[in-house]
Amino acid sequence: MALPGKVLIVGGTQGIGRALADALGQDAVVWSRRTGVHAEDPASLAAALARDFADAPPFGLVHTIGDFVERPLLSTVRADQDHLVSSNLTTLLATVQAVVPAMAAARRGRVVLFAAAGVERQRAMTRAPLYFALKAAVAQIGRSLAAEVAPQRLTVNVISPGLIEHPHSHQESQRRMMPRVPLGRLGTAQDRSEEHT
Repeated sequence: MALPGKVLIVGGTQGIGRALADALGQDAVVWSRRTGVHAEDPASLAAALARDFADAPPFGLVHTIGDFVERPLLSTVRADQDHLVSSNLTTLLATVQAVVPAMAAARRGRVVLFAAAGVERQRAMTRAPLYFALKAAVAQIGRSLAAEVAPQRLTVNVISPGLIEHPHSHQESQRRMMPRVPLGRLGTAQDRSEEHT
């Protein structure tokens, strides 16, 4: 089925973002540091929007940036804190504020954000508390944004994937969590709804 416009994938050079970009082919526009766009920088985002969407805003916005650091709260150093906040939250807020107003003005569009499995549970996440706190914030931002842009006919969805295998995944954490996976294998960025063989 032909899409009514381009899909902007922010962070589409690895992992799930890369798989989505590959699947969409020419319908995808990828923004990342590798393509010269700094998603935490409003000026960089505005320039990219003017360059890549001069004629019409994207129909879809997918934000996939979100680095992971596994470290207990009391031993989380400032450098890791700053990096996690920038990667998981600052890039999302800057991207949404740069792109969604144009989509809302066009009165059409789909926004997809990525949180993480488990963020809805009210329990301690002792191995990576800051990461999961930020992903819980992503889920809340998604709810709030959905309510804000619904009158402009935009939809907002938050996906919370579990363990996904790709070259940049945290392999030690995944090996430890594998016994809890009912299917007995890691997910892949290429998984579809049909049975994976």
